[in-house]
Amino acid sequence: MLKLIPAVTYVAAIFVVVSPFGQSQAEDTNQISLGHLKTDTFDGGYLFGNFNLSVGERAWGAELGMFGVVGRLHETYASATWTQNGHKIELGFPRPAYDRFAVSGLTQLMPRLALFSISTTRSRATDGVMTESEFLPYGAVYSDHVRDLSISVHGVPDTDITIYGIGTSVASGQWDVDLAAEAVSENSAWDWNAKTQLRYDAGPARLGLGLYAAEANDAGHTAEMFAEFDIHDDTELTALLRQTEGTDPAIGLGVAYAFDLGISTDFIMVHAADEGLAVAAAVSYGF
Repeated sequence: MLKLIPAVTYVAAIFVVVSPFGQSQAEDTNQISLGHLKTDTFDGGYLFGNFNLSVGERAWGAELGMFGVVGRLHETYASATWTQNGHKIELGFPRPAYDRFAVSGLTQLMPRLALFSISTTRSRATDGVMTESEFLPYGAVYSDHVRDLSISVHGVPDTDITIYGIGTSVASGQWDVDLAAEAVSENSAWDWNAKTQLRYDAGPARLGLGLYAAEANDAGHTAEMFAEFDIHDDTELTALLRQTEGTDPAIGLGVAYAFDLGISTDFIMVHAADEGLAVAAAVSYGF
């Protein structure tokens, strides 16, 4: 994590300029987006989904979910569930605990672009699905919704990979802190992923800082600063500054206009070292 200090210092200096804008980090709302992304290396339309659908009868139920785009870069979730008094157990192919907390600002701002660097902020399970063939993690998740805590364990068929994850969120007044970690056992060796995110709700502006260390994914350390600002009753202006070690900083701005019935339109620009100037426009539905 010491390698992040120069990046955080650089981000903090520029954040003074972008702090009137913003980016919300909540991933509580199910979302589907239809859009188009153009970068120096990619130009095409996409259908992005990040959701969990559930049915149940008393304590028992089932869930089906997705994170990613139609095509190669997505993860599908399917689980049997048991829920009682704020406690929940999921068995099958559930979303890892690590992915439920400290959601990357880039994923919130421009999700299609974020898939190109998924290894920096997401679980070893998600990284494997999107970067390796025949990688199908299965497992179990226990969640305590009263304490906002999740614990998970995943295995991968035909490998000796085991992924243990934990995440939690703590709120105090206008502050929220997310913490998450993974221990990954592979080829008789242990590696770690860890991340934290601090958020402050200042009313019309919401500010935050995220730090990500993904050794188990062989990804560089990453720092993000983000903000969200209400410029009108139905319009939000967003900004993001992101630094991954070994690359130039990425700077992003976006505007979203919310219609009735959960529909919104988004226009985003991000300048990233690997992709050049990325421009995206999307229509999204939250439910």
